Amino acid sequence: MPALLAIAVFAAGCGHAARATHATTKSPPAAATTSAGTTTAAAPPQAQTNVRVYFLRDGKVAPVARAVSTPAVATAALEALATGPTAQETAEEYTSEASHAPTSVTIANGIATVDLPVLSHAGLAQIVYTLTQFPTVHGVRGTRSIGDSQPLTRPHFEDVTPPILVESPLPGDGVTSPLRVSGTANTFEATFDLEILNSSGVRAAWRFVTATSGSGTRGTFDTTISFPHTDGPITLVAYEPSAANGKPVHVVRIPLSER
Repeated sequence: MPALLAIAVFAAGCGHAARATHATTKSPPAAATTSAGTTTAAAPPQAQTNVRVYFLRDGKVAPVARAVSTPAVATAALEALATGPTAQETAEEYTSEASHAPTSVTIANGIATVDLPVLSHAGLAQIVYTLTQFPTVHGVRGTRSIGDSQPLTRPHFEDVTPPILVESPLPGDGVTSPLRVSGTANTFEATFDLEILNSSGVRAAWRFVTATSGSGTRGTFDTTISFPHTDGPITLVAYEPSAANGKPVHVVRIPLSER
């Protein structure tokens, strides 16, 4: 009940509000020539950082990658969230209920404070997931939160979190073997399967995974899966075998390219 009250207060009257994967690419500084003919070094371009932005797929949070070129990565992630899915992502059935997400954030003592209009429960989940990817953010509060209302955290949104949430790799990532796969899961007995499919849809690799907890309590997982060179695009598939008949349920498919 306290969690529900926190969400209600957050959504109804207050301003509302992710681990970043740091892949940096630096170019050599370009030379600049003054009117007097003196050559000076121009400021080097800002290194890019990859962050996760959480949209929705089948009503559940689903991360995608965005590259930002600013030290203010949390603000940049919110701006990307507000922009919404690309045309390709929309074709792949990504949606968003956070088109009015805030475009600025203040972070202090592990809490991100943001200001935004009322959003749906799923839209709030997108903001909370996007901001709590960063190690300096553990919860999210609105600028007009009432009294000592508790910050919103990921557990408040278990109902809009898929049973298997793969947070790395992300769709479209270029990968090599062995592939590191990490995220969270809430599956029966904390177990699920990973597969690598080649471009023909044939299984090239398989691995059994056990999260830190399951069966009603979300746990984390961080594992690797090795696969042979496939000479083409591959797909990472995560699923839970049905206890009734062994057929895959809660299937997550992530298209990847092999480097």
